[in-house]
Amino acid sequence: MINEMTEQLKLCKDCKWYRKDWLEHLTGAGDMFDTCHNPILSENKVTGKIKGGHYCDMMRLRYGKCGEEGKYWDARK
Repeated sequence: MINEMTEQLKLCKDCKWYRKDWLEHLTGAGDMFDTCHNPILSENKVTGKIKGGHYCDMMRLRYGKCGEEGKYWDARK
């Protein structure tokens, strides 16, 4: 049952667009500054590049573009 729930959860850490902020993890600040680099969520509609990315926790909030369900989540290869 727990394995089924874990497989259905779309966690940012398992997304191919996720980038860990290693400095924050090493200093004990946690995952607050981990970022999403999905080009669909980019504000640059010409190149699709996101300079610095968007914070994952902000993208996954109810009003974030990815949302709680992880609309733009893509599995790592």
